[in-house]
Amino acid sequence: MSMSISTHRCRGCQASSLQEIIDLGNMPLAGGFLSDRASIATEQRYPLKTHVCTQCSLIQIVDPVDPNILFKDYSFASSTIGQLVSHFEQYAKWLAERYHPRQVVEIGCNDGVLLAPLEKLGIKAAGVDISENITDLARKRGLDVVTGYFDQRVTAALRDRLGPVDVVTGSNCFPHNADPGAILEAAKIVLSPEGYLCLEVMYAGDLLTQLQWDTLYHEHLTFYSLGTLARLLARFGFHVVHAERLPMHGGSLRVVASQVQRAATAELSEVRAYEESIRLNDPATWVDFGARCKRKIEIVRSTFEDLARGHRIWAYGAAGKATLWLNACGMDYLEAMVDASPLRAGKLMPGVHTPIVFPEEMKKHPPDYVFITAWNYAPGIASKESWFQGIWATPLPELRFF
Repeated sequence: MSMSISTHRCRGCQASSLQEIIDLGNMPLAGGFLSDRASIATEQRYPLKTHVCTQCSLIQIVDPVDPNILFKDYSFASSTIGQLVSHFEQYAKWLAERYHPRQVVEIGCNDGVLLAPLEKLGIKAAGVDISENITDLARKRGLDVVTGYFDQRVTAALRDRLGPVDVVTGSNCFPHNADPGAILEAAKIVLSPEGYLCLEVMYAGDLLTQLQWDTLYHEHLTFYSLGTLARLLARFGFHVVHAERLPMHGGSLRVVASQVQRAATAELSEVRAYEESIRLNDPATWVDFGARCKRKIEIVRSTFEDLARGHRIWAYGAAGKATLWLNACGMDYLEAMVDASPLRAGKLMPGVHTPIVFPEEMKKHPPDYVFITAWNYAPGIASKESWFQGIWATPLPELRFF
């Protein structure tokens, strides 16, 4: 495995010493579902290398794909996933009870999965998202949504219309940006000086401890720890006042920051201590992580290749993780991929071109094995499909058959 040093600058601390930890080669886009077989001829693949900053330990993909390619026609509608709906209902209550906001602006609001429960609580909420098809869904729900980048022009217009807001929040979107500083500068325009910036990001701690290499795809440009995110926020005048770990997306981190100094919570100290205990912000930890991920991929690839010689295998959950597993392990032998989303069913998986079907199709042709690529939702999937008498398999945190 190459250990070359990149000439790029770190997205967090601006140092120019990024060390490669894992190279997945040229991969299709995680959400690049194909509408039909005729589309295969024009399918694109892009380099997918992950680096660690040897100065601050920020994990990052340094070669971003054009956001217009990634997000303009997006295939992930949050409100189609029950666990996410529940998460954002709870998050809306958490924001209301903790910070009592009158107005909230959300970065990357998707189909309004957070805006809707905020409005139900009597909090005026507006969202910004680049995806035209997804923001159309939000507007059809009567929600206040702007289609576009969360930049200074958009936030100045929001400030003129709404006035300074009490909370700016973003869930699982902040790390998608190649220039996080631009997002923070834009947030400061619409955020009250006394207001709170609340970010939910996929957590580098869970990436490490659960070997979640399958979230290292083109959309996910950056994986933050509390240490690396706090350092970035400080560069732009934000002080972290709270942090807590969440189960969302296989492990996330919620961080609250303010432009004024405030007392830190006990939970913040707990997360800091945890990161020290596992050496999360040590570059050597991440070099070892890359080697272990390569080993994990090889174990899953060889195991399922052997199974496929005598058994029928399907997969379940056409999330971004699925694209990485199927392509890294060469799983072009799968009969079908099951997914309940109408944005995905009827299409083909990126790279391997496995047909995506609605769950009821599995009842018509029950396979011997089902590989749960959306492994973080495995208990819910197995419960929903309790009729299935075959064998389920999940690849992480350990390869498991049940």
